[in-house]
Amino acid sequence: MKIIATTTQSQTTLCPEYKQFLEETGLPFIPRERRSLEAIAREQEAQAVLVWQASGPILHMGLERFFFHPSMAKNRIASYRQLGTIDPLIKACALEADSSFLDCTLGLGADSIVAAYYAHEGRVVGLESSPLIAAIVKWGMKVYHSKMSWLNQAIHSIQAVNAEHYDYLRKLEDNSFDIVYFDPMFRKPRYKSTALAPLRLLANHQALSREVIAEACRVARKRVVVKEMPVSREFERLGIEQLMENPNNPIAFGVIQV
Repeated sequence: MKIIATTTQSQTTLCPEYKQFLEETGLPFIPRERRSLEAIAREQEAQAVLVWQASGPILHMGLERFFFHPSMAKNRIASYRQLGTIDPLIKACALEADSSFLDCTLGLGADSIVAAYYAHEGRVVGLESSPLIAAIVKWGMKVYHSKMSWLNQAIHSIQAVNAEHYDYLRKLEDNSFDIVYFDPMFRKPRYKSTALAPLRLLANHQALSREVIAEACRVARKRVVVKEMPVSREFERLGIEQLMENPNNPIAFGVIQV
């Protein structure tokens, strides 16, 4: 997929953040010159156009747009703040205030945001194997700002890293993180989730392997947790026997206590 970068119609200069983003990604920059995104894409024979706005980078792919946003993380945290509802992720990971959490499949970062809020005295690192997704989410997190200071703090504390999780895990020492977490693209996706449609176009769809799980168990001090749909038989294939399920939700957490 050929991807180019440009500005909004009103921009005349590039902000320092955008310059750093372009340097990191290596995307070719094309001056806007009052043209539509469709015209620029057609002229450059590009399948997608990235535009930097005040809220961060936005990738335009035909009718789809991909950009960082807190997604359901905001509602999940708000539910805890207002009603005391403990998020299923936190239960599965047995996360504590000072926990260290390695999210091996960052994506849009919703689970990492929830983890960062709970583990506010610890650290959260999110790995994303797609260079473009990693850059968009990383910079979207950097410039994100809302009226909710608790949400800003959680998002800004996350360290987003462009890395393939197996390679990254192999370089870590034993017991480097309390929790190692995986939320891979579901083998049998929930097609009703339109919010994830743009992410699906760009994401790494490779299934987890037993070798990855073995490395995760070496790196984790307490737990390795995998989020999946039991009907996919992925838990069985990976040798994960302990499941935390909800009868009202098709998604479950596989837990390995190490």
